[in-house]
Amino acid sequence: MATFGKKKAGATGAPSFGKRPAATSSAGVFGTPAHPAGDLSPEARAFLEAERSMRGQAAPAASASIPMPSYASPQSGHAQGKPAGKPVFGRRIIARIIDELLILIPVGIIFMPSLTSAVSALATADVGSPEEARANLELLKFGVVCFLAQALYGCLMESSGMQATLGKLIFGAVVTDPNGQKPALGAVIMRNTLGRLIVNVIPFCGGYAVGLFRADRRCVHDLIGNTMVRARAPHAEPSYSQVFA
Repeated sequence: MATFGKKKAGATGAPSFGKRPAATSSAGVFGTPAHPAGDLSPEARAFLEAERSMRGQAAPAASASIPMPSYASPQSGHAQGKPAGKPVFGRRIIARIIDELLILIPVGIIFMPSLTSAVSALATADVGSPEEARANLELLKFGVVCFLAQALYGCLMESSGMQATLGKLIFGAVVTDPNGQKPALGAVIMRNTLGRLIVNVIPFCGGYAVGLFRADRRCVHDLIGNTMVRARAPHAEPSYSQVFA
């Protein structure tokens, strides 16, 4: 017979209204993070570290040993270099003129006495005379020194972390491979030696004019060295969607 208002003996499993259930493992909602630090990638943890620093929040002690990775998207087999944009032509020509002057002026000052005497000898010497031969030899020596200085200058600057000569740095251009990555040392050497030699002997600046008719703006020495000249692109910071994707 049922008894109203009385609790049946032994009924211990009935729910108790008004009482909060025992705490479960879902403390991640308001307490500890729902995803432990071990579940996050190094990039995500580094991103959170940067956010805490910007907002003046203290970082957990456990995260002090987390390395800060590079945000550049690595591609296997390619050296990471300066961020590069679209191919350029006009600014590279102006940059080349500046680079030429940076080499010609100091070399010309060094060779000034011999150049002056060579020009004077050519103006007064007979055709085929020893004086004319010596003057032509001095001019040839000056040209070879200028070419070697320009080649060394280009190889050192474009193979460095800057990937650009001083002229290109001024106008915001970098030398890359066709994929926009940092060029290999061999490509830079080929570009600044054989490539420069051929492009300089083509009459009417035809070696440079080739770039006007190409979508990638590559000149003859770019084709020989398998390189490109691109605009320097600003480095973009990663977004939440990129880090936690």
